[in-house]
Amino acid sequence: MKESMCRIGKIVGIAIVVYACIRWLLPLVIPFFIAFLLAKWLSPLVRKLNKRIKIKRSIIATAVVGIFSVLLVGIMAFFFRSLFGQVQRVISNMGDCQKQMGSIWKQCCRQVENFTGIQANEVKTGIAACIPKFQSQIEEKFLPSLLNGTVIYARNLLILCGVCFVIVISTILILRDYEKIKEGLNSTPIGKGILQVGRRTYRAGGAYIKAQLIIMIFVTIICVIGLYLSGNQYALLVGCGIGVCDAMPFLGTGTIFVPWALVEIVQGKYTLAAIYATIYTLCSFLREILEPKIIGDKLGMPPLVVIISIYVGLNVYGIWGFLLGPFSYVLIREIYDCNFDGKLL
Repeated sequence: MKESMCRIGKIVGIAIVVYACIRWLLPLVIPFFIAFLLAKWLSPLVRKLNKRIKIKRSIIATAVVGIFSVLLVGIMAFFFRSLFGQVQRVISNMGDCQKQMGSIWKQCCRQVENFTGIQANEVKTGIAACIPKFQSQIEEKFLPSLLNGTVIYARNLLILCGVCFVIVISTILILRDYEKIKEGLNSTPIGKGILQVGRRTYRAGGAYIKAQLIIMIFVTIICVIGLYLSGNQYALLVGCGIGVCDAMPFLGTGTIFVPWALVEIVQGKYTLAAIYATIYTLCSFLREILEPKIIGDKLGMPPLVVIISIYVGLNVYGIWGFLLGPFSYVLIREIYDCNFDGKLL
């Protein structure tokens, strides 16, 4: 009993330290953390180029990071250009969209009349009476918060640009002295412990984040292709939005496709409803198969523990808990196993 209580106390102590570090320390060091990860990924390439090309490592590191940054910015610029093009198309066709929504609304009212016997005009009148109140609520609450949010978004965009600049410079500096930094950490017991925990956490936590990104990318591709084949002219915009929804906890593709398919059924467009149902089934099947398999195996933890850690993370860290929850569990387990010869689960 004494030994068990001692182990529980150690686990609780490590958990408190991990929570404090992620809650308050991680936001301060995350640019340098990202820079170190980038340096770790790019270090083998820089090492090979340095052996073949007899020039300073700092020059090679600067060139590699510069090329990587240019490629990443180019890909993102092409993607967002296509995305914003479709957003502009939606705005320019807003009148047609309103007419289409009006047509859908009339058909829904007719279907309600067919199923319930309530006259379609009565349904329209009842809903129309609520619209002015809804509009006033939007004008009083939503629009002011939207204007304030625009200023906040602009400020955050500037902060993001500054953070990206710090990450690029830090990556170059770390790459230049990457081997010396590793040797310096390995020369001290504390440094060795940090590297050991870091490597094991990187293998597990990196696998989780990588798996989530892979699943989100595959779901987005399936949605974009399916919507494009269905004739949707906003396939890229809608597909990316659904992919992001699928990555968010407790949302998923069904949040979009199930109501969408029902609306198409009401309109009598059974082919489109079948296509949306098929896309939803494929995305759900993909996530159900890949998520427990990839994440559970790589983390060395059962799927149930993954779900529990995500739930606890959402309650502790907020929306980012679906990433930080499993990461915190892995970090606690690795610190415990590194310092004490035991298993957390």
